[in-house]
Amino acid sequence: MLRTRDEFREDKAFAPLTEAILERDQARTTDLFYRMIARDGRSIGEALSVVAAAEAPFVNVPCHINIKDGNIALTNNDHTLLGLRASTYLMPYLPERYRLLPLLQSVWYIGAGLDIWNQLLFKYPGRYATMKGVQVPPPDYGPVVWLEDAQPIREAGTLEERLHAYMIATMTGDSKRCHGLFLGLAEEPAARPALQETIEFLGLIDIQETVIGRKARNTGHKAIRARAVTDLANYIGWEQSHGVFYMGVPDMAVGPLYYSLYDAASVLITAEFEDAGKGLEARNKTPLSPAQVEDMIQQLMLADSETVWGLITAHLKNGISIHSLGDTIQLGAAELILRTTVARQFTNGQHPFDYCNVANNWLRHAKSPYKARILYLMANFVNDVAHENKLVTSVIEDEIGGYNGNGRTPQALLAELDEAIMSLDYAKSTAVANAYLKSGADRRPYLETVSLCASRFQDDPHNQKITVSTFEEYELNSTHLKDRMLLATPRLLAGWVKMPGERDCFARFEREWISH
Repeated sequence: MLRTRDEFREDKAFAPLTEAILERDQARTTDLFYRMIARDGRSIGEALSVVAAAEAPFVNVPCHINIKDGNIALTNNDHTLLGLRASTYLMPYLPERYRLLPLLQSVWYIGAGLDIWNQLLFKYPGRYATMKGVQVPPPDYGPVVWLEDAQPIREAGTLEERLHAYMIATMTGDSKRCHGLFLGLAEEPAARPALQETIEFLGLIDIQETVIGRKARNTGHKAIRARAVTDLANYIGWEQSHGVFYMGVPDMAVGPLYYSLYDAASVLITAEFEDAGKGLEARNKTPLSPAQVEDMIQQLMLADSETVWGLITAHLKNGISIHSLGDTIQLGAAELILRTTVARQFTNGQHPFDYCNVANNWLRHAKSPYKARILYLMANFVNDVAHENKLVTSVIEDEIGGYNGNGRTPQALLAELDEAIMSLDYAKSTAVANAYLKSGADRRPYLETVSLCASRFQDDPHNQKITVSTFEEYELNSTHLKDRMLLATPRLLAGWVKMPGERDCFARFEREWISH
């Protein structure tokens, strides 16, 4: 059975953690979490289950858009959830003595990520209010609980019927019902693989046609959110994941909800293939050639969306593997980062990359007959952002050409890379990273160096998240250009805008927590 919130309240760590979170005492919250592991000998999964249960009521929102002065305002809320997932999956890449650092960073962030709805109205203090340049005085009230907890709903019917009911509850915006149906299904170990595939599918198809000229933009977060839920449940254990489910599952139904792009892809593929594309994975086994890979990346950057979708259709008709196409679109997402030179625009590249990472993970593991349709959504997202930021020309060749790494040892290059990232020099970071990768030196020290840089930054979990997704795609990518994933990571880490106090948690770690 799934452990309930009432059962978590009985845990001796629950009340102190909740108190510290509600007081927005980031250092105390993190220290309590650290002590659960270092002093009390609890597993990381157990400690995560308690802190997730403690924060869960205070991080949802009633809607993902608001309206202010006649204008649409975006309200996102899932960074605490994304941070917990990213940090657990980043830990293995770090040197042993720094393994807890990304996890402590994600817990440190919790106090800054409460009640985003009121933060953006400047009625509650936190990271989003600060980001807007407003210092909100400490309130005499707590964060609003926008979505109440749910009890499991156990309906009769086959697994397929119950999954369909859960999908419809999500797609119609019934957050309470979808949460309860999810919990009812999650109680059954045999249902969990199909439930995982379903929530991730719901996240992947919930994406809009364009982000160009839009403030209401979901930037693929529903997909990233869904994977955070399932990855954390697999890491912690589904029985112990009450807080994870409370943070992520009802929020999948919170509007606005976007499905028309998936509808368009479904109509197209049904018209072009006799079986609506359902047999493509079994039939198509040929990988793209290196020349085809390079051509597709260029088309993603420069062509219009109709041309890009036509290219995918042509490749599928010619027997090209779904997985080869997914790997290539992922390279297009990396290219967005590699062509970006404006600090605030790095967010526009990292979101398609993370979305495509979730999509590729689903393509690799799901049993769905609808996989080919997701390729069109991935390609549209990458192509749309390329046009939004006018990423017409590759810029890294000049940056790389201006750097001479000849004669430097691998250790010297890594030291220089660390310095370039931490000084926020994205061009030099890219050039030094390229020199190291071209040297043929061992990749493990490179991964450790970059992941440690990512873990020094606070701000928000995107630093850790992009690192995890680029590393994963590098390891699984089938093309000749997969090293470009590893170039994208340091470029984004150095280029993306940072916030005041970004290294406070790392300083505390160096003083007090590194000894574990």
